[in-house]
Amino acid sequence: MDRRFLAAALAGLSLLPGCLAYNDSCAPLVDDPDAVVGYLGEEVFLDKTFTRHDNNALGQLAADAFLHVEDGAAKPTELGIINGGSLRDEGLCVTRTSVRTGPLSNGVLHEVILFENLVVTVDLTEKQLVALFEHSVEALAQEGQAIVSPSGAFLQVSDGTTLRVDCARPVGQRVKELRVRGRTVSLPARDDASIRYRVAMSTFVLEGGDGYGSILGTAGQDPDRNPVQARRLGGTDANLTAAYMKDTYPSPVQALKEAPRIVFENCARPARPAPR
Repeated sequence: MDRRFLAAALAGLSLLPGCLAYNDSCAPLVDDPDAVVGYLGEEVFLDKTFTRHDNNALGQLAADAFLHVEDGAAKPTELGIINGGSLRDEGLCVTRTSVRTGPLSNGVLHEVILFENLVVTVDLTEKQLVALFEHSVEALAQEGQAIVSPSGAFLQVSDGTTLRVDCARPVGQRVKELRVRGRTVSLPARDDASIRYRVAMSTFVLEGGDGYGSILGTAGQDPDRNPVQARRLGGTDANLTAAYMKDTYPSPVQALKEAPRIVFENCARPARPAPR
């Protein structure tokens, strides 16, 4: 299936006559859709309030996969990030409000991480890193407010990174604490271009999607930032995530669960449905 066609359909854009006849909207996105890629230790909610306004286990899984995509490189990756807008609930034939505890199929994972963005690892300055996370949390609703149209720019983060955000603070000053793989990030950020953090992300974010263009600029094309595109499995976010899950969460005993990597203060929180 042409992913651009699918993206257009999900976005509600007009399609040329005959497209629906040519593209079966229910055709699997992968050759082995029923293959189990790993196990979920708890139900994962896919509504936008959970992917764009809270920690999310599948978002964390993808960020972890990005973190490890260049394992063995001379300069290790310190942080993987994925924007919440990359996690979808539409599916191809149904809308999923959640994925239940237990085995996760390759087909469902590729529907959740839908767009097959390439993954690139690049060096960012401390100022860029802090600005990245300030933009990530600027649209979060304050405690007592309704969560309406949460921003797809919200970032899920990889293991070893902790972020504390205070929604009572003014936009641009909401990041209260940030640690990346044992490094405490200075707040406010130091204006020193030599202080770098190696970060893996999708080309969608790196090329300015969800409003990150003014922060990241041309980092993806700057040899001084050492951009490296993932080569394994076509280098796409969904394929890399599926492979990482297969290696890391292969059984009900070793199953994926959400971790409290982002700590929210004075922020609205989505109501969790009762366990099923």
